[in-house]
Amino acid sequence: MPLPTVQQRVAEVTSRLERAIVSGELAVGEYLPAERTLCEQLAVSRSVVREALGRLASLGLVESRHGSGTRVASPSGREISVGYERLMRGSDASLEDLAVVRLPLETTIAALAATNRSESDLARLEKTQQILSNPRKSLAAHVKADGAFHSILAEATGNQFLPLVLTPIHDVLIESRLRTLRRYGAALACAHHEKILDAIREQDPAAAALAMREHLTVNSRHLQELSRQISAKPRPR
Repeated sequence: MPLPTVQQRVAEVTSRLERAIVSGELAVGEYLPAERTLCEQLAVSRSVVREALGRLASLGLVESRHGSGTRVASPSGREISVGYERLMRGSDASLEDLAVVRLPLETTIAALAATNRSESDLARLEKTQQILSNPRKSLAAHVKADGAFHSILAEATGNQFLPLVLTPIHDVLIESRLRTLRRYGAALACAHHEKILDAIREQDPAAAALAMREHLTVNSRHLQELSRQISAKPRPR
């Protein structure tokens, strides 16, 4: 029987460690054994271990810190973000298509946040509003606060999957936020957010979902308007 190749050994070690992480055998924040120890435990070379750890890092499952070792990373959804970005750049997918996905997702998030939010969640949401309502803040600060508002709502639902689903979408939407906030101003987004926030304060899920629907509908219309303006501009010769 032929001996396994180096790449087969790498795949085997990667799979074994991935199973340990996904199953919870290796918990979030827990450090993996040192490379030398892994080599001895798994009967493989250090180059195999290093490549396997590199693959796990590319999947967002581990993170390495110089001088500290490698530990299990918190779920981030970054790999999904990269996939979304590749889809947007390599196909006919558009931001308008993404807006269609956001509508049912974020109206559900708003309703659940209204039901399950805490006082701490409210304080964090209000802090983003303070930034978004301040005309002296930079466009970058407004964009960051805008995204944070939606992220905090997802966390306030108490559902651990919703932030993971939402985050990659909002990573892709950073550029569109820059465009819409630059064109239409942060005051409009702030007013929409305040209406959503009022419903969250009152713990009114129906009103929160409706306010979010109105917000996203306007945002989608603005994206369409900007897209038409860009396509209508004459191309330089």
